[in-house]
Amino acid sequence: MIAKYFTPILYVTGLITMVPLAQFFAPAAVLSISGLQTGDSVGLLHAQHWGLLAFSIGALLVYAAKRPGVRRPIVLAAGVEKLGLCALVALSWNNPALQGLHPVLFIDGLCVLLYATWWLSPAAKSN
Repeated sequence: MIAKYFTPILYVTGLITMVPLAQFFAPAAVLSISGLQTGDSVGLLHAQHWGLLAFSIGALLVYAAKRPGVRRPIVLAAGVEKLGLCALVALSWNNPALQGLHPVLFIDGLCVLLYATWWLSPAAKSN
């Protein structure tokens, strides 16, 4: 059943995943909008890198929406990345400095569930 809707799911989740590209160009501003902040250059560099990485994963998801032949490895890679981020946010849930990341747990958690459901479906194995 999820296979019928998986192409639009990839487009939507891919585009949402691409949003942090703004953090690559303006890390301090984007972090402050999220309720996060870093005052050192290393933290800003990591924030910029994460923005570029998230954009790249999102772009791959959009690419996979158009090309069923490459979906399995791309969805697996994106799912592992999102699951790892969810785990890190969950483990840091009570850290006041990271409260701005709480929405990420729910958004990326939903993506992980959708990707895993598709990955385990018979339709995914036929691609």
